Amino acid sequence: MDWWRAYFDETYPRRYQIDPEQTVAEVLMLRDLLPEPPADILDVACGAGRHSLALARAGFHVVGVDISEPLLALSRAAAAEERIDAQFVAADMRALPYVSCFDAAINMFTAFGYFDAEEENQAVLTGIARALKPGGRLVMELAHRDRVVRSFQEADWYELDDGTLIWRRHHFDPIRGLLTSLDRWRTPGGEEEERFHRIRIYTATELSAMLRAAGLTPTAWYGSMQLHAFTIDSPRLIVVAQRPLRETEG
Repeated sequence: MDWWRAYFDETYPRRYQIDPEQTVAEVLMLRDLLPEPPADILDVACGAGRHSLALARAGFHVVGVDISEPLLALSRAAAAEERIDAQFVAADMRALPYVSCFDAAINMFTAFGYFDAEEENQAVLTGIARALKPGGRLVMELAHRDRVVRSFQEADWYELDDGTLIWRRHHFDPIRGLLTSLDRWRTPGGEEEERFHRIRIYTATELSAMLRAAGLTPTAWYGSMQLHAFTIDSPRLIVVAQRPLRETEG
């Protein structure tokens, strides 16, 4: 089921009100891991453009791709308002339309593992590898499966600034590695809606094998935005992988 078509709609930015300080920390991390501007950067699953816009402000040439038209509309509107030179393209991350175009690619906020079929998630990495120039690098920032399992909660809730209440129920399938979450919310006016998402969460071991199968070599692993060493207790999984300067002849 294509859950992401409904999940990443116009309600998504309201449901996920990300602290601006979090974005600042993520972009500072990226600046440490990416080539210097004006490098060409591909933001895979760019959403509303949090990282694309910040990197473009810093002098990078950025192309953001996403399948959500509502989120792309927000990205384009923000770029137009600030007169930021960034492109936002509607594209399925399983079929990226680029070959050897970018010095680096980013994939942030666990925007990976959306597809039930393993070959489809693998196709995302293969497409990113193809989009990179020889020697180009990929930075991925993902949920850390070991940490998810150790701190798993079946339910939680939070309140937005406007008084909207959001309840979330979670189910984790340890055999398939699938985390399914149901979001339900009620606005101050009494309107109620719900959305669900399902993400395949990978261990570092699994992800390393997938990156190598795509033709990318993992070069560094981190466990936080501050680039602390990756351990079993790390809050996040951050990996840097590189396309070889020269392709191996088969």
